[in-house]
Amino acid sequence: MIFGGLQKTTLIDFPGKVAATVFSLGCNFRCPYCHNPELVLPAMINKQPKITEEEIVDFLKERRGFLEGLCITGGEPTINPDLPNFIQKVKDLGLLVKLDTNGSFPEVLENLINNQSIDWIAMDIKAPPEKYEIFTQGQVKVEAIDRSIKVIKKGKIKYEFRTTLAPEILTEKDIIAIANWIKPASRFYLQQFKNNKTLETEFQNLHCWPEARARALIKKIKPFFSECNLR
Repeated sequence: MIFGGLQKTTLIDFPGKVAATVFSLGCNFRCPYCHNPELVLPAMINKQPKITEEEIVDFLKERRGFLEGLCITGGEPTINPDLPNFIQKVKDLGLLVKLDTNGSFPEVLENLINNQSIDWIAMDIKAPPEKYEIFTQGQVKVEAIDRSIKVIKKGKIKYEFRTTLAPEILTEKDIIAIANWIKPASRFYLQQFKNNKTLETEFQNLHCWPEARARALIKKIKPFFSECNLR
């Protein structure tokens, strides 16, 4: 695999673990508020500095004994056919693996879970089913998303679902619809939108939801989940 970024230490991305984060290149979604367009848009990917798989593995070897895990995010990691092989190299170093995904390849997730290749999975739920076209542009069927939700909820590993509170796209009604779609589940987090860097530049002129509005919504959906909070 070829990567577009490496965060050498994080105490946030992998809950409860000292970890590093790698950013895979390429994505099959086009989320208008995406804050990593350099990992998504082909023209920007061509200009993005690249990091080889070998360089990542060498770095992890050097940090063995300090790092507890690796978070693999993107882009969308599951579009890469070499992902399972890379994960195995990480596991061979004795590290835990967390995978961030949009859930568009349920068969990949199911294989990784069944093979005990990953220890934590975080899936972004972009919208209720009827609005997924905004993000997928018809390239991914919502049935694949639904299947990934079911695969993850089997509970073989720790997991979380999360939704970005996208201005001008999602309403309170949409968030409640998402909660009803994925409930019951272990963890569901609402994430604040950030406008400092976005795939579609007009989103840089928008503002995040008021915190009071988001927290009032959390009170309504919290009974459906073991953990539910605002990030």
